[in-house]
Amino acid sequence: MLMADSEILEAVKKGRVVITPFRQERLQGASYDLSVGTEGLVSNSDERVVLGPDKAGSLHLDAGDFALVLTRESIKLPLDIACVIGMRSSLARRGLILLAGLQIDPGFEGHLRFGLYNASPRRITLDYDDELCTIEFRKLAGPVARAAPRIPDLIEGKIPEADRTYLRALETTSLTDLSRNMQTLTRNVDALAHETKSLARQSKWIIGGIVSIFVAVVAAIITGIINSLCK
Repeated sequence: MLMADSEILEAVKKGRVVITPFRQERLQGASYDLSVGTEGLVSNSDERVVLGPDKAGSLHLDAGDFALVLTRESIKLPLDIACVIGMRSSLARRGLILLAGLQIDPGFEGHLRFGLYNASPRRITLDYDDELCTIEFRKLAGPVARAAPRIPDLIEGKIPEADRTYLRALETTSLTDLSRNMQTLTRNVDALAHETKSLARQSKWIIGGIVSIFVAVVAAIITGIINSLCK
């Protein structure tokens, strides 16, 4: 059953659902808005991007870039509540695609990590506390027997090392790089076409010269033969 804002608020006040930090202005009619946290990693860089209220860093995704990012909020769910993740429409309209599972299982604890893909032709910048996604809370008929596994790094607010290793090994050609490569290829083709035309003109003169020489030689031979016959 989808929980309304009053039910979510009551669950938070009773400590059944923990959202840290909890800000009531982020509570919507039937969902809660989560924001960009303190750490991100982009596929075109090996460096961890540190974000925060006292940090000057921003998460820059060029066209075609893939990134991992943590939510600012840490959540803790009981065994009888699950969450469904939704993308912020404002980011979707800018061309940012959220890559994540659709559900947060009961018993989950920690910060959420999301994959982001910039499908637009331009750079997208995300800053600390920018709205990132929404989560809907769904009350189950009863508690589950198998809770979500604990991931210590997410509880501590860090991107797991396995995710870092995968992203470093990910070989992607961004749309920006592809565009540059296409422009370079176009210039090379144009240069080759120009050289081919120049060579064709030169070849025409060379062939013309050879034909003229051949005709002159044949004419001289024929003249010589005719002169011999006339003697």
